[in-house]
Amino acid sequence: MELRRAVGLRAQVKSAVLSVLEAALEVSKLGARNVHKDAPLILNVGGYEIRYSLDLDADCATVWSAEPAREGSLVKTG
Repeated sequence: MELRRAVGLRAQVKSAVLSVLEAALEVSKLGARNVHKDAPLILNVGGYEIRYSLDLDADCATVWSAEPAREGSLVKTG
């Protein structure tokens, strides 16, 4: 995992993933709880591909990996 190697990446990833979690929790209040807790989700943060999952029942997110992003990643932030 690259989070330890890149200066500031851990904070960027935490902020990005928590923002997604907050948005998903707000949407779930409308009755839409369509995110399966084992579904792999991907963000591009600071040139790294972040794989994570959300557990809306436990109000938490789990980061599974952070690797240098492949060219052409679909979702970018930071």
